[in-house]
Parts: sequence; C-alpha cells; structure tokens
Amino acid sequence: MQRPSVVFEMPDLTIAGEVVSKAEMDFFCEYGFLVKKRILDPDKLEAALDRIWTHLLAKVPVKPGSAWTLSRDDKQTWKDPEWAEMVPHPVDGPFQGRHPIEHMRRIVKLHDLGSENYILDLLPNDPRVREVAETILSRDLRAITRVRGVYIVFPSEPQSEEKLEDQGRFLGPHTDQVCQQLNACGYLEDVNPRNGGFTVYPGSHKRMFREHRYEANWSPLSSFRDTLKEVAETIEPYEIVAEKGSVVFWHGRTVHSVGVHLGADIRWALFADFTRNQPVLTDEEHKDANQYEWFKDAKLFRVDEPVGDDMWRSWRLGG
Repeated sequence: MQRPSVVFEMPDLTIAGEVVSKAEMDFFCEYGFLVKKRILDPDKLEAALDRIWTHLLAKVPVKPGSAWTLSRDDKQTWKDPEWAEMVPHPVDGPFQGRHPIEHMRRIVKLHDLGSENYILDLLPNDPRVREVAETILSRDLRAITRVRGVYIVFPSEPQSEEKLEDQGRFLGPHTDQVCQQLNACGYLEDVNPRNGGFTVYPGSHKRMFREHRYEANWSPLSSFRDTLKEVAETIEPYEIVAEKGSVVFWHGRTVHSVGVHLGADIRWALFADFTRNQPVLTDEEHKDANQYEWFKDAKLFRVDEPVGDDMWRSWRLGG
C-alpha cells in the first residue's frame, strides 16, 4: 500500500550572498529536491496571476447545461468545478498526445500558456531562478522556449475525515519521461498543508536513477516498475508547503505526485524543465520513439551517457 504523505517545510539552509549554499547543495544531493523560498519576482507574479485567471475563465469550457460559474472572488465556486467532458487526445499533428488545455474534474493544465513571454519571464528566464539552475546543473543550459504550463488543483466539498493511513491512495507517484535533469515547480499562491502541495519521495532519485540505461533520457529497465512500486510503499513522501513565489527544484529521477488536497484553496503551480545545452532529437524522431511531448521543452539528447557509478558526473553542483 502507498504510504501517506507528511507535511514538509524547507529548513533555512541559506547563507547570505550565496546562490545555493553548501548545505542546500548537500540537501539536494541527498533528498533529490530543494525549495528556494519567495524567489519569484512579486510584481511579475501578481501580473501573471491576473492574466492566468482571465485565461482560465475565458478558455476552459463549462459543462453544457450546468448552472455553475467560476468566480475569482467567490471561494464557494472553487469547489468541485463542473468542466465540460474532455474529447479524446489528438493522435497526430502538433498537439499529438495532449490537448493544449486539459480539464479533468478538479485538475486543469494550461499547457497553452507555456510559450507566453510573461510565463517564461516569470519562471525559467527569471535571473534568480536561472542562477540557481546554473549553479546546480550547468552554466551552459539549453535556452528555454516553453514550459509545461500552469497546473491547477481545485478543492472539493469536505468529505468525512480521511484516516491518515488511507490518504496514500490520493497520491500518484511517478517520474517523468523524455529527458529529465533538473525540474522546477513555482508556487503562484501560498500552498498550505493538505492543499495539493507538490509531493516528493525524498531520496528516490538515487534508486530511480539506476533504473535507467542512460543518465537523463527516458530509458527504463525491466525492473523500473517494481522499483517505483517499492519506492511508493517504503519511502514516506513529503508534501511541500511554501509561500507564494517559492520554487521547488527537483532531480529529474525523483518520484513525485500532486499532493493530497483536503483544503479550501486552489493550488496554482507553474512547471519548467532545465537541461544541459546539447544536441537533441527532432520532433519526428521523438514521435518515432513514442516520446513526443510537445508541451515540454526538455527533449531527448541525441547522445546521452550510460548510467555509471557517479550519478553527479554531469552536474556542476556549485563547482
């Protein structure tokens, strides 16, 4: 059975004047993630959130015949949204495999915003965010032209109190495909306990790294699924709570999940991917490999290193 998550708040390991302190770097290497609190530009964040709300209200379709209407100013309307039924995903074309907007009960994914300049300026191209990514991974990062988009989790009407041991069933532990090195999740509003906070399985990156043939490219071994199941059953996951403007950086092999959401607020998160700057496969080659994910800027490396004894040999880690 999957283990339930515990609420986690990042301890203060910062040192004034240092982009990433040694203690923070050690924490990242040991646990597979690092939270940098309130590093997003607050003015950019407020302006972006206004535009995202406007886009959400204009573009996400409501169920035909429903009397429900979403209002930014009325929290009662946030519960159990009544979106229109999703049509099947495209099987070809530029959006093969994933719609630009996904609306599935309480979860909405605005992939279509991923290439907007105000979104790129807010997270992956923000100087402070990029400086952290360069310090951890590489001074030579691939230029980012899009991010995954804004991922929104809505609340529901309160149910009977869930037993702690049953809350693990709300989690969907997984790792991501294509090419995964360093990822980032930016909180666009405060994320309080049990309000869907990004959830990680600390230390799982060490196990899952060795379940691939290559360091970064999606290349799972036959034992991958069994190890993933073992991680979900043996590692206590951390539900990350943090203030608005905080960013979670995580190693691409770290097992993670959307968090348990038993609260009353909407969880707003923006996801991006950082990789080293090196040649990648074309879109058509990704399709031939059944690894086409247009909404991610991370692409399969044309040449990737086989997994070896040192999982950090391709990382800068402040050096």
